[in-house]
Amino acid sequence: MTEKGHEKKQKKSLGQNFLVDGNIIKKIIELSKIGSNDVVYEVGSGNGSLTEELCKSSKFVYSFEIDPYFYFYCKKKLLSFDNLNLLNLDAFDNAINVDFDVFFSSLPYYESRNAFSWLCQKSFKKGIILLQREFVDKLLASPGNKNYRAISIFTQYRFSIIPLLDVPRYCFAPKPKIDSVLIEIVPKAPPLSKKIINDIQFLFSFRKKSISFILKCFDKHEQNCSGFVDFDHIRNRKLAQLPVEQIYQLSLILNNGDKKP
Repeated sequence: MTEKGHEKKQKKSLGQNFLVDGNIIKKIIELSKIGSNDVVYEVGSGNGSLTEELCKSSKFVYSFEIDPYFYFYCKKKLLSFDNLNLLNLDAFDNAINVDFDVFFSSLPYYESRNAFSWLCQKSFKKGIILLQREFVDKLLASPGNKNYRAISIFTQYRFSIIPLLDVPRYCFAPKPKIDSVLIEIVPKAPPLSKKIINDIQFLFSFRKKSISFILKCFDKHEQNCSGFVDFDHIRNRKLAQLPVEQIYQLSLILNNGDKKP
């Protein structure tokens, strides 16, 4: 935080680590390339440092802060901005229906997985997200890599993921145990349904099993994969060795009878 007097109010249970480096804040705003016609959906107002800059550069900002202390703190600090709607709500509540162009957040590790599942279901222009490096490694992981997970599959299928900036841990207060990375996500495929996301997550629980074994578990035959891939080349391969597109298509086939994707 930039205001030292408020550091004691941070809650570890909410994963609150606030940027204190003014140069990094400025760099993040520059790299975000948010325009005067953009509507921003910010998750985590925090101490308002980034929220203030977002209000200056965008058309409108919906900023969500679940911690009552920082919500009321920002209500006072950012009172002068008439293009800001500050909400003391869970931004990922499906009952909230807000159209936006840019998703913007510094996500705590514990919230990251649920956030990306939510984002994969939404329509928007781009996302600018500050994440712990450990989670970014999972998002960017390639087939066969130890970090290749279900989150890698549906996020890589839905978005192009571009690392923008390395942010060292000493730029935050309190200092986290791991460095962070600012990324940009840009949609490249239509939004995914919650069912498809859940199906991929379940299928990837078989990540160490061969494709032949998985088909038997789903009570499917090789002909179900006709037109999907050359089955002769993947029959004995483990699921976690297949690329994103093949896993996505295989999930559709296994969970939708004999329908082709």
